[in-house]
Amino acid sequence: MGFLSLILHSRIFLFGFSLLVLAFSMSAVSVFYSHPVSYASSGVLGGGEYVLGNQTFEEYIVTNRTLSLISKNASIAVSWGTNYTSYNLTGGVILHPTGRPTLNVFKGKVNYTYNVKAVRYPYTNLAIPAFVFAITGTIFAWVGLERALRG
Repeated sequence: MGFLSLILHSRIFLFGFSLLVLAFSMSAVSVFYSHPVSYASSGVLGGGEYVLGNQTFEEYIVTNRTLSLISKNASIAVSWGTNYTSYNLTGGVILHPTGRPTLNVFKGKVNYTYNVKAVRYPYTNLAIPAFVFAITGTIFAWVGLERALRG
């Protein structure tokens, strides 16, 4: 019991330990607090090139993308990343792109529905001060422990 009371009376150790608890709490909030978000758009596209989606939405961690294309008679090309595919649509097709799709309509009109689901971590910026507090708290706790044990 004497060892514990020595440590608990050391203000330097208690300050360092408090910083460690604060750092752990901040890092837990930054990692485990998430918010699901979704984006949807639909419409009719005529001839031309269209980039679907929202650029600011791409900053989130995307979990699912679905692109539905329906036409009676259209010639189109869909691309994302390194994937490029041409279609002569006389019905419908459902795609699951891994990136933000670009749609080129060469002939006809295309009805499209684009849905994206993602996860947003709004407190990721807390990880940097949590790291600094963890390093600082470790140093203070170590110095406080050493001073408490030396008497």
